[in-house]
Amino acid sequence: MFKLEVQPPGLLYVETSGFWTDEEADAYVAQLDAQVRALRRTQGYALVLVDGRESAVQSASVMARVANIESILVATERDRAAYVVASSLGKVQAKRLATSQQLKVFLSSDAARTWILAHHGTGPAPEAL
Repeated sequence: MFKLEVQPPGLLYVETSGFWTDEEADAYVAQLDAQVRALRRTQGYALVLVDGRESAVQSASVMARVANIESILVATERDRAAYVVASSLGKVQAKRLATSQQLKVFLSSDAARTWILAHHGTGPAPEAL
């Protein structure tokens, strides 16, 4: 299961939970992509916080379906994304998806939010992109 919500100041907050089917993973990727694109259209960049503390360690097939999620989350120079996980094992799994300095994995939601919002409004103006 997952829930997406845009919160001030233009942060996409995502909650994920449970053990997903392949179909749920596909729906997640599609909805996340649509929301991130909408943020880029309105503010010129995307800030995304994914709270996965209630998620189970996912199957290999689900992980394969979300393997390219970094390309959705941090497609432009001003984008930033953070994953929050509940355990060290979850952190290891999430770090496999996080190869960019614009995408970090945290065990604390507060630390993730602080890191993301520190980048709010930095970089070139949207009209310069």
